[in-house]
Parts: sequence; C-alpha cells; structure tokens
Amino acid sequence: MRLSTVTTLLLVSYASLSLAQYSDESLATRDFDDVVLDAREVLEDLGFHARALQSAALSARRLEHLEARMANLEEELEARDKNLYKCPKCSKAFATLAQLKAHEKTHPPKPKPSPRELK
Repeated sequence: MRLSTVTTLLLVSYASLSLAQYSDESLATRDFDDVVLDAREVLEDLGFHARALQSAALSARRLEHLEARMANLEEELEARDKNLYKCPKCSKAFATLAQLKAHEKTHPPKPKPSPRELK
C-alpha cells in the first residue's frame, strides 16, 4: 500500500504524539512500529468514517434532486389538469377535444321531449 504525503505526515505526527504520552520506562517496551500500526488503524477508521460521510452527502444530494423533481412533476400535473377537457355527464377528463367528443357518444342520449311537452 502506497502512502500519500499527508498520510505519512499524519502517521509520523500520531506516532510522535503517542510516544510522547509514554514515560521513559514504557518507551523501552513500546516499539515505534507498534505506534505506527496503531496510527494506521486510526487512519483506516477515519477513512471509513470519511467514506460514510461522503456517502451520506451523496444521499443528501440525491434526496434534494428527487424532491426537486417531484415538485416539478406536481407542477406539471397541475398544469395538465387545468388543460383537460372534462365530460359534463361524468367525472372523466381527456387531453383532447376529439377524445371528449368520442367519449360523450358512450353516454345514453337525452330523451327528446314529446310534442305535448313543447306546448
């Protein structure tokens, strides 16, 4: 595994801090390589958390995108509903006048008034 300059600096800094925490007696029992391994574990943990945060940020961006798209779709639906041709006899609506006229033929015709009713 190739370490970047920043990672190497972090490892050395962590190792220095870790070594400074120990008394002179414990330094004899603690090897520098052990401290570097501890630092690598910390960096791996940090990398895991950084990836989790990055994933959460991507999820937040996706959520914002989806919410914006849903708002646009709702506006499009409202605009479409305003431009529909509605049947006066039932609750159906159609995109074109021709569709509405064809649909109106499916309803039973109005009864014609008798000649007596016209008088």
